[in-house]
Amino acid sequence: MMTSIRDIVISLLMRTILFFMVGAGFVGILALLGSEQPLKEAEKWWPFQAIIANIVTFFILRYLIHKDGLSYRSIIGIESFKKIFRQFLLLLVMGFLLAGIPLSLFSFVFLSSWIPPELMFQPLPIWAAVIALILFPVSNSLVETPTYIGYALPKLKKQTGSVWLAIIVAGLALALQHIALPLVFDIPYMLWRFVGFIPLAIALGFIFNKTNRLFPIILVHLLLDLQMVVQVFMNSI
Repeated sequence: MMTSIRDIVISLLMRTILFFMVGAGFVGILALLGSEQPLKEAEKWWPFQAIIANIVTFFILRYLIHKDGLSYRSIIGIESFKKIFRQFLLLLVMGFLLAGIPLSLFSFVFLSSWIPPELMFQPLPIWAAVIALILFPVSNSLVETPTYIGYALPKLKKQTGSVWLAIIVAGLALALQHIALPLVFDIPYMLWRFVGFIPLAIALGFIFNKTNRLFPIILVHLLLDLQMVVQVFMNSI
């Protein structure tokens, strides 16, 4: 079955929209609970903003995949770790380089500091930090790259007939979602979050197009996400 343009657009934009909606929900709840700065206080709850959006993403993505007569498992392409070990190591090194260097570089460009802001490492109540440590990396890795790279990228390639256009569009959409996690309505900060993730997003799309393997990308994504919430957990102790 040919995937509709509407389904592709949904897959490209739904997570950005969900992050905004769930983030706004946290702001509203904190305001009702009497917070004097609900937008500022909501920043530290970003792991739960992501977890809720991830759960919704899973069901929407699963529905889109099933419309094509496929399964969620077939998109992920689970393989033995021994089979993907070498690619996993190469991806891990590349992931840390393409996540760390551009974020520092564009932090200087947009925020006038080589050291990125630490808004995402604010302490949480210990119970929340433990939940975030477990659920955020698992839920995020299982839906983020499958949505943009496993689902949207091949559909874009088929619709446009252009590999590079598909990689760029999927990569830009993957990077775009970061402007709303956490919700910080500051243009330089949002630009930093967007532009800083473009190199990694494009590289992951390129690698997937060459290897047709999503599972090692998911595993590396899990580790990159895990190191973020480990810092949150350490700051919360």
